Amino acid sequence: MNATRTETRHTEAGTALPTWGFLTNYALLLAYVVMHPDSTVRAISRGIGITERAALAILRDIDDEGIIDRHRGGRRNTYSVNFERLAAVRRGGTTSALTPRLFVNGIINMLFELANQHDIDVARSTSPRKVHEHELEPRIGTWGFFTNHTLVLLGIAHDQSQTVRELAAVAGITERAIVGIVNQLEADSIISRRREGRRTTYAIDFEAFRSFRGWDYGEWSIPMPLIDAATVAIEGLGAQ
Repeated sequence: MNATRTETRHTEAGTALPTWGFLTNYALLLAYVVMHPDSTVRAISRGIGITERAALAILRDIDDEGIIDRHRGGRRNTYSVNFERLAAVRRGGTTSALTPRLFVNGIINMLFELANQHDIDVARSTSPRKVHEHELEPRIGTWGFFTNHTLVLLGIAHDQSQTVRELAAVAGITERAIVGIVNQLEADSIISRRREGRRTTYAIDFEAFRSFRGWDYGEWSIPMPLIDAATVAIEGLGAQ
């Protein structure tokens, strides 16, 4: 459910980029469509580094949720984001309690602002609507917008002294997976660890998160305003 790209990516200089990230291919596809109005499947697949078949499968999934609007022009389909429907997805398609409204709202609102800046017809006339209480319940699905790396980071932001077992319980993954994710986050200086008695406490380096090398896709990068919105939302969790 939280799988992300697996191909090894490289910069134009040939430097290898991480094969893990904070956004699943579902989220990357949405961000790409927002930034590139009227994209075709071929353009989307090239932009986020997946096959056209994989892009089509994702489009079908989010089309079933009404999140993507399909437009027919001649022989080709183009796509745009339906923000009314997206605003109702409060848990990113997962059952995890680690994707709270504060975090999701910040990202959705920034996506909408970016859509307006790029003059998408559907987005320009449709703003994120007020969500009713019954729509705030976690959704059970086979896909999501946030990877396990994001869930772990959100868990740490919420409580910096959680054990590996506690993080595994709230993220819904194994303790072994948590150890691997924590090691990757630490290797990129996004988190640091300090031993206090029998417990380990964590600290998040938000500047390292903002400058994470995995945001770059060569010809296309995740928009900095979107990264800033995620940063502010994560920082807000720690202030609660």
